[in-house]
Amino acid sequence: AGIAAATVWRLNTSVLEGINNRIKVIKRMAYGFRDDAYFFLKIRAAFPGIP
Repeated sequence: AGIAAATVWRLNTSVLEGINNRIKVIKRMAYGFRDDAYFFLKIRAAFPGIP
């Protein structure tokens, strides 16, 4: 399953590190908010091309 996913989703480590850093920035900006659903909406809005 992992090999098949790697052929469908062509993400290398630099792209994944960029995504992780962007999520960390969103998490720092959202510090204090109590709504998890809003946090995940902000993450989805930051990456519109990734389902």
